[in-house]
This record gives sequence, structure tokens and C-alpha cells, in this order.
Amino acid sequence: MKKLKAAVIGLGNRGKIYANYSNLEPEELEIVALVEPNKFRLKTAAEEFHVDKKNCFTSIASFLKANIECDFVINATMDQIHLKTTLPLLKAGYNLLLEKPIVETEAKLKKIVLTARENGCKICVCHVLRYTPFYSKIKEIIDSGSIGTICELELHEYVWNVHMVNSYVRGKWRNEEECGSPFLLAKSCHDMDLMCWLNNATTPVKVSSFGSRRMYCPENAPEGATQYCHECPVKDKCLYNAAIFEAVKDWFPKYTWKNIDKPYKDITMEEKLEYLKHDIMGQCVYKTDMDIVDRQCVNVEFANGSVGSFNLVGGATKISRHIHIVGTLGEIVGELGENKFTVRHTDPKIIEPIDEVIDFNIVHNDGDPAIDSHFGGDYGIMHNVCAYFRGDKTTSSLTKIEDSINSHLVCYAAEKSRKTEKIVRVPKF
Repeated sequence: MKKLKAAVIGLGNRGKIYANYSNLEPEELEIVALVEPNKFRLKTAAEEFHVDKKNCFTSIASFLKANIECDFVINATMDQIHLKTTLPLLKAGYNLLLEKPIVETEAKLKKIVLTARENGCKICVCHVLRYTPFYSKIKEIIDSGSIGTICELELHEYVWNVHMVNSYVRGKWRNEEECGSPFLLAKSCHDMDLMCWLNNATTPVKVSSFGSRRMYCPENAPEGATQYCHECPVKDKCLYNAAIFEAVKDWFPKYTWKNIDKPYKDITMEEKLEYLKHDIMGQCVYKTDMDIVDRQCVNVEFANGSVGSFNLVGGATKISRHIHIVGTLGEIVGELGENKFTVRHTDPKIIEPIDEVIDFNIVHNDGDPAIDSHFGGDYGIMHNVCAYFRGDKTTSSLTKIEDSINSHLVCYAAEKSRKTEKIVRVPKF
């Protein structure tokens, strides 16, 4: 097996998760260069991934000037700078693993695809849910013909209120100016990708969508609420009191304390509480500069007459993703959080359907969170991408950029539909 070499651009949470594959499977992958403007993150990542100091850069320009040899580059930068960071890498001839979403507009998407073709570069997109045992098995069953031809797909994503607040209300994806992407594209291009991939015997042609901000909005703020939680007279009655929600419970330290240049485990409670007095993470969830929706529904018609629907709901009490697929010969219904699904067939000789439960609730790899994160998708994508760039056999999950175009076009069309209140045709790429 050829050991691959990779560089990482952007050392936030996702960049470090992908890079960690080099520690999990050192015979497959070595991280040879890092690019990150934050010098604290750059230094700590260099230590974590054993990268020589001379191969650590604070800009893409300095990385390109050094002419580092590697098999691919992991671009884990923020959505709104994907175009700016990706084009120079492609023009320099680097293959890419690109964090989702690719870019926020159709014009930018075309520019990336054409530039990759012109320079003979391969791009894979980080739609990690394809690589979970749950969804990859569903795809295998569909492709086998077991449930016949797909007639309808129904998907739901319920975003846990903790994730919602830390990422989309107080976090860096809370408004399009900072993030670059609307809520649907930033959070659920995963789900639109699943819909288009599972039903890729056809293509999407028309989209309608509705969405709004109904939970995290000023009119829902408790009477007397102030801009910052620490001075709020009703904070002790509020679910989202930052002193408790962020500092004490501290579910997402990598997001909450990202602007404190100190290892998370070393930040004291006093430092956290002081930080919350002036940072966005300490603001009232009903009064931030959030401008994205917190719920949206999308309806898709495909060229062969099949239809898909997707509901994105932010602020749920529990994270979950539901799926229900109806085919001409059977159905698949399941919930990712339960890590199992049911394949259902009709027997002409009996009244009740025949159910086969596919259950993945067996602890793999001793429950190692580094391997099981995203239900195994983070590990799975790196395993497949390394195989792809080595020229080895990969699975049907592989997300080459050509296979991610439709899901992005659907997201763009859904946003246009939501804003114009019209049915929108999906453009041909």
C-alpha cells in the first residue's frame, strides 16, 4: 500500500478531524504541511500531526511558494473563502479533498469544476454521511433492486438545540455575511446530497421551498432580556443562559472558546465567564445578529417522476435524521440516531408486510470516538479518499465533485424558491 502525503488548509474542527486519520492509520497517510493564519492553532496542530516547522505556513501563497509535494490537499476553510482558496491550489496542480459545501453559488461552482478540468485535478467533497454504514447499506440495497424503482424519498433533519445555538445562533454560521452560506446549504447539503445520491438513477428538475426563523427571533425573547446573558435579570429562567449553557455544560468547547488561544482543557471557569461578557457566545440567543432561517422544507421533483421531500428543523431537543423511501417493490424506513433501519416488503400470500431490520448497534473499534464520529463517516471518507488517490478500488459512496453538483444545484434552487415564493427549475450544469 502506497503511503500518501497530504497538506491541510484550515485547522478548525473539521480540518483537524480529517488530519487525524494520519494518526489513526499512519501507514496510509502522512500530513506533510499545514496552512493556518492563527499561529496558536498552527503550532498545536504541528505538534499533534508531527509536521516539521518549516512546512507550517500562515497563508496559501507561502505554501504554494514552497512547492510542497503531496498527493492531495485538504481544504477545510470556511464556506465563503472556498473559491479564493481552491482556485490557486487547482492552478498549482493539487488534487483536493474539499469541505462541504463546495461554494455558495452556481457561478462559483462552475468556476471550480472548470478549473479542475483544465488543470487535470481531482476533487472529492466531504459529504461524510455517505460513508456511514447506515447510508452506504441503504444505497447498496437500492442498487440491488430489492425495493424496485424509487417513487418517493422523505428525509428529516432535527438539529439539536445545543448544536443549533453553538453553530447557527451564536456560532460562526449564524449569518450569511460571515459564513457565506444559508442554513440549508451550510447544514443540510449533506441531506440534499443523500437525496440526489440515493436516487441517482435520475436527476432533479424542479424545486419548491419554504422557510423562516420562528424560534431564535427577537419576539421570543423573555420580557426584560438584555443583549448579554451575564447582566440579564431573567437569565436564571432561561434555557440558553450562557453561563450554564456554554460554560458549565460546555458541550462544544472547540466552537465556544475558539477565540481563546489556549488549550480547551486549560481554560478556567473564571476565564470562560469573563469571555462570555463580551463575546457573541455570551449573547442572548434571541438578540444575536443571526439572519438565517431556523427551519426549512424542500420539495424536489425528479426527471423520472419520483419526488423527494426534506424538512430541516433547528432547535430540537434531540439530534436525529429520519429517512423513508418508497419503491415499487418495497420500502426502507429508519433513523440514523438509532443506527438501524427496516427493509419492508409485501408478500402476496399474507396481509402483514415482511420486515427485515438492519441494525448497526454493535460497538465497533471499542467505541473509539475518533473512528466512530459522524457514525463512522469521518473515518470512512478518509479511508475511501486515500484509496481513490492511490488508484485503488473505492465504494459507491465516493463523492467526486461531479457527483456533488446536483445536490448543490438543488440547494441553490431551494433558496431561490424560498425567497421568490415560486417553483424553480434546477439548471442543467
